[in-house]
Amino acid sequence: MPTSQELLRHAHQCHEEGRFVAAADFLLEAFRANPEAPEVARELGKVLRSVGDLEGSVAYLKRSWQHEPSDPITVAELVLALHELGRGQEAVQVMLGSLEAGLEENSFALNLMNS
Repeated sequence: MPTSQELLRHAHQCHEEGRFVAAADFLLEAFRANPEAPEVARELGKVLRSVGDLEGSVAYLKRSWQHEPSDPITVAELVLALHELGRGQEAVQVMLGSLEAGLEENSFALNLMNS
């Protein structure tokens, strides 16, 4: 049985290749094995955002954000998903909470541009 890290690597590769269903399959397997892992929730949120499931994306990204509020990748993805849903005020609240938690602004900016 593959480890969560192996599943994450496979999922990331599939996501990069545009194979979103395969990526989601790997991530769901990793999520079932470790539902509290913030990196798994973050990657699920990223894949769901890629396929246009913004509500699902926000749900998983928020789960990751609650565990790691200063993670620049999670914050960038969550802010973008909220913005795309027209929930700008909520995006601002996420940003403020993340800055208070120690979000490194330069890393966030780089991840925002790459998302």
